[in-house]
Amino acid sequence: MSTFWSGWVIILTLIFLAIMIVVVAYYWKKNSAANANRTVDTFDGIDENDAGVPNLLLLSYLIAFIIAAVFLLLYPGMGNWQGLMKWQSSSEAASTSPTSLVKQISQFSNGEASYQTLSSSPEVVVAGRALFQTHCAACHLNQAQGQLHFPNLSDTVWLYGGSDEAIHLSIVKGRNGVMAGWKDILTEEEIEHVSYYVASLEKSRIIAEPAINLELGKTVFDANCTACHGGDAKGNTAIGAPNLTDNVWLHDGSVEGIIATVKYGLNNLMPAFEEQLSDTEIQALGAYIRHQGNNQNEKLSALDPDLVSKGQYLAYAGDCIACHTSEGGEPFGGGLGFLTPFGTLYSTNISAHPTYGIGDYTYDEFYDALHKGKGKHGYLYPAMPYSSYQYVTDEDTQALWAYMQSLNFVNTRNEENKMMFPSNIRLGLLGWNIAFLNTDPLQYPADATEQWKRGKYLTMGLGHCTECHTPRNVAQALIEKELFQGNLIDGWKAPNITATELYQDRWDVKTLTDFLKTGHSDKGTAFGGMAEVVQNSTSFLTEQDVAAISEYLITGDKYNELDRSVPQLNPQGFGDLMPANVDIQTVELKPLSSNDPENEAKLYGLYVQTCGACHGKDGKGRKGIAPTLLNNGIIMHSDPYDTIAVTIRGLSPNFMEQDSNFMPMSSFNSVISDANLAKLISFVRNKLGDRTVPVTLEEVAEVRKDLIKGGYAGNIHATTTPEQNQPNSIIE
Repeated sequence: MSTFWSGWVIILTLIFLAIMIVVVAYYWKKNSAANANRTVDTFDGIDENDAGVPNLLLLSYLIAFIIAAVFLLLYPGMGNWQGLMKWQSSSEAASTSPTSLVKQISQFSNGEASYQTLSSSPEVVVAGRALFQTHCAACHLNQAQGQLHFPNLSDTVWLYGGSDEAIHLSIVKGRNGVMAGWKDILTEEEIEHVSYYVASLEKSRIIAEPAINLELGKTVFDANCTACHGGDAKGNTAIGAPNLTDNVWLHDGSVEGIIATVKYGLNNLMPAFEEQLSDTEIQALGAYIRHQGNNQNEKLSALDPDLVSKGQYLAYAGDCIACHTSEGGEPFGGGLGFLTPFGTLYSTNISAHPTYGIGDYTYDEFYDALHKGKGKHGYLYPAMPYSSYQYVTDEDTQALWAYMQSLNFVNTRNEENKMMFPSNIRLGLLGWNIAFLNTDPLQYPADATEQWKRGKYLTMGLGHCTECHTPRNVAQALIEKELFQGNLIDGWKAPNITATELYQDRWDVKTLTDFLKTGHSDKGTAFGGMAEVVQNSTSFLTEQDVAAISEYLITGDKYNELDRSVPQLNPQGFGDLMPANVDIQTVELKPLSSNDPENEAKLYGLYVQTCGACHGKDGKGRKGIAPTLLNNGIIMHSDPYDTIAVTIRGLSPNFMEQDSNFMPMSSFNSVISDANLAKLISFVRNKLGDRTVPVTLEEVAEVRKDLIKGGYAGNIHATTTPEQNQPNSIIE
């Protein structure tokens, strides 16, 4: 600004301030002559009195003018006056002008420098950042990290190639990526198969789908998709067809999202900027994009590979992916719903995405979330097992942090929790922590073995086994003195796994280790939520660590003392029983305790018709079809809840291992009456589990009530007596 205009600005500003101060002073003085009781005029019967201007208003004006004067004295605001603080703007609005940008870029090989070379100039990068914010950030976000349908520009994955020429062409000419929809060409089944196959190409992703369906999906892919994505599914940058084998998803990478993409297609458009941006501005944009990529590469390069590898192992031990991945969703993208008595919680995106994930967390913020339940934006609900993770050592926390920083960005936005008042007020969780969070460190007896200590650390810390297997009080806090005594979750009973229960049911370190490591053992097969734990967590642990967990659980601990006076069970099987030929719909059965051979023959006949085809007439299972029921840990368990639940809701294969998987188990929801179901389960538990206490009709009805309430049961019985099976007539 010239001296002339600078002087005018200063003079006019001072005159304005002076006039306003005079006005305030005038009315302040005039207030002394005002008389609120004197009527000046009357309008429509309403008197206008001579009241003074409120002193508070005048005082407020005066204070505002004084503050303005002080500000103008200290900071720029009057012409060329820099203020006593000598403050200078560094905002993007005051960044390098186009003229100086041309000058800056021309210093690099006459303006022909690569984007990588230009990214070394702070001035060019600042100019590029300003241009990026005004032209690109709406789609690619302000750090070029990308979002759903708009690629991350700071990684090394480029849809149309990452050379300077390809980036320049994208900016100048724009891009129009089109994928045709296949809903009129492929059947619903083919679309589902090919979608699961595409998801399975991501090697680190666990897909619960039978091998035959994936093979069918590959057939559909080979016939219809290879022209664009290539026979190896690695894509084609010439036409912008993405690589489908990595873990970077531009569009929705959940199975549901892939199905929608295949079914309806996509049409993505990036506008051309050749009319809006000059060549030097495009170069500055390219330099900024390279700068962001360099920053990300430097961040990843600074991570210790050994620490990242250790962190990945610990993440498996902590089963982070199970909770922070929605059904069929992208790993670590969050979105899994948790039903609580107070509403529904959704797990969050914990990928390295700086906007949607935890990429903008510091280590201290990550530590507080993991150990104290204190997130960056408020206290966490205890569905996040920080009450267990608080025991993770600082060394292991550092390794976990290194691994989380190494993850790719996932573009999934976090779901909003649906919690009722007042549980939706996060500050209240501080009170929950004060009241219920036991922050005492883990105690290790002096005579404990090193393997037992390691087992306790993994079980009580990262493994957070207590969070599912320990009952909770009305505030959803763990009941410490009922350690491992079982808890209802997701329509299953996470069973009592106390040392005494395991001892009575004849578990030992070997069978429990086999079960946790593979999901299969002489005591049966993991199912429900436990199958997911094996699939996502314990199967990745070393044999030694799994054995340590087993030793800790089998041996017992404080509040989980082993009582060896309890007699161990020894089921004998069906012996020489001969099955009677019965009609499962009309058979009349007596209670098991009736000691009636004819009734036992009927019960065995009912077993053979409903269970024997898969589990074998002897109850020892059939390889590849169904697991053993003889000596099965759930059949032998003191609580029949899961045995009842599995007969009502059925069971889908877990696909932990394709070569040792079992077939689906049909639901008997509409096949057998609750009364006969109770007698059949009592018979099976007695013969194959050595449990003599009969299951009652009331127990079956109560389990059915729980499953219907949670939405886990199918239709109610359609072929049995309504008064025994309608939800509104369930025996309380």
